[in-house]
Amino acid sequence: MKSLLSVLLVVSLSAGCATIHGPRAIDDIPPGGQTLYDWIRVRELEPAAEISVSTTRSRASTRFFVTADDARLIALNLTSPALTPASIRVLRAMAAQHPGAFASLQATGALVQDDVRIGREGVFVANRQVAGFEEIVETIARDDVLEIDGPVVARGSIAGPTLGGWLGFAVGVVPGLGGVEAAAAWPILVGSVVLGAYLGYRWSSHSTDGIVYKAR
Repeated sequence: MKSLLSVLLVVSLSAGCATIHGPRAIDDIPPGGQTLYDWIRVRELEPAAEISVSTTRSRASTRFFVTADDARLIALNLTSPALTPASIRVLRAMAAQHPGAFASLQATGALVQDDVRIGREGVFVANRQVAGFEEIVETIARDDVLEIDGPVVARGSIAGPTLGGWLGFAVGVVPGLGGVEAAAAWPILVGSVVLGAYLGYRWSSHSTDGIVYKAR
């Protein structure tokens, strides 16, 4: 039974890892893994995540991540006083839902949601232009980036899925002890352990602020 529980915990932990997105906290990365100097960590950020970017031309400033490739970072600058809280929420939603579209907006097309429209002609709220396109959508060359701070995922400790698995076992074993036939009791037990371990992992994982990328 203990060996079965161990296998289920491993499976649950793997499933939990697959559901958590974003660059890992450096302290949780094993030796030989990513470093702060790996640009791939920037590309792992969730669209619309709040970040702080410092470049060769400016000090650290708050931006909202949209997308990145090997050569550049695209982010939203939502500090314009002309933007209302409602329009800021809509622009962040656009970034989260259509990150790939922002790379081509300046050349062609537009995105429209609620009363907000953004395209090469600028940003419009209720058909009134409030900002130019480049005022809101910033394209920053990778070589100009000095440091990016933002949300990083702190991996859940082994205690979380272990405790959750044992609690799931305690619940799942009840039907078998109550006289339910083995053919039905085993699936219940297995499902309880897997679910408990998964929830335990999720509970013990969290997002925290940290360094996403640092230029050498």
